[in-house]
Amino acid sequence: MDPTLILPPYPKEIGDWWWQHATQKWSDHGEEKILNLIRKEIVLQSDRFNKNRTFESYEYGSRDLSLITYGNFFFPRTWYAMSLSVAEACAFRGWNQPRKGPIRILDIGSGLGASGLSAMYQLKSLKIDNPITLDAWDYSGKSLNLLKTICLDCNHLWNLSRLNTRRIDLRAPLPLVRKQKFDLILLGYSMNEIFENFELDQQIEWMRALTYLLTQNGFMIIVEPAQKKICDQLQIISSFLSNQGDYLLHAPYFNGKTCPFLKAKNSYYSHEVRKINSSLRIQKISAPLKLETRQVKFGLAILSRQKPAAFPEDSSYCRIVSPIKKKKGTLSFVGIGGDGLEYTYEVQKRNLLADQVKKITKLERGDILKIHEQEKGKDAQRIRIPKFESISCEFSSRW
Repeated sequence: MDPTLILPPYPKEIGDWWWQHATQKWSDHGEEKILNLIRKEIVLQSDRFNKNRTFESYEYGSRDLSLITYGNFFFPRTWYAMSLSVAEACAFRGWNQPRKGPIRILDIGSGLGASGLSAMYQLKSLKIDNPITLDAWDYSGKSLNLLKTICLDCNHLWNLSRLNTRRIDLRAPLPLVRKQKFDLILLGYSMNEIFENFELDQQIEWMRALTYLLTQNGFMIIVEPAQKKICDQLQIISSFLSNQGDYLLHAPYFNGKTCPFLKAKNSYYSHEVRKINSSLRIQKISAPLKLETRQVKFGLAILSRQKPAAFPEDSSYCRIVSPIKKKKGTLSFVGIGGDGLEYTYEVQKRNLLADQVKKITKLERGDILKIHEQEKGKDAQRIRIPKFESISCEFSSRW
């Protein structure tokens, strides 16, 4: 079960750019003093995102230390999450670039541009040679100015691309762009901030307004923090819009099916847990804080007005939504099938070679499998996989 897609690593040039920006800003500071400034700000920003839930410009978008800290530590994580999501949209969910002309991307709540830039870089890695126009909308003029500088200084990473920025209050009604619609609309960790203090009906109307900005074959890709409340809200909104016919739901599951975890209490909720590569600098920043740097966790939804790909509406296809468990001589995991139902899949270890055990344990939440042979007992939601060869990876991206 080798990966079906190898993704390009986070560009060293971007990491070096952000560190150089920090050392130029505080040229009278030594390395350790700069690292300590960043560490303290990481704690403040984490509280801001997870506890205080305050998103005013003075909290983040206008402070040099906040921006530099985000660039050096959080920027790569947003990059990785969106890169994984764009890769799935292109390589598995059926998004296709325009036959001619530029690919038009709108990054809403772009901040410093990690989502939009990673999308451009990912498209180039997939040998998509259309020119790309990236429109970035955000309330922070300072963030947008830094994005312009990064895009210019590292322009060889997204050759034949163009950037447009727009300073805008995204909590107000969205403007209509009459002369242009977008092939990809990205919301990278921004929707929960925009919707803070919104009622559900306001959230729905805001999302409906985006239909006027999306081409007929365009995709909207939403990545959110992996907090249960936020991920549940993402799936609730996606399900409502799908049921009302505003959009069709392509991911995280199959055949437009909505998240089954919303209907009953469960040990899991809909989010991805993917391994990433972290630079030595990020590891050095995070070491005293004991932060996890080798995984990225995020909620995902991919929406479009075009019909999603059709899969068998049974347990033969699944998306893994749990860790791989080793218990009582078995390997098992929870997956959501093509019928939108939750299944537990298990295989006896005695039927596996050591190398096969290793390959199964390396599967990740978010991998999509096809189960060619399966056995059902009294519990129809428990699937026995008779042998290793009964499993194939239909989509699994790695770095």
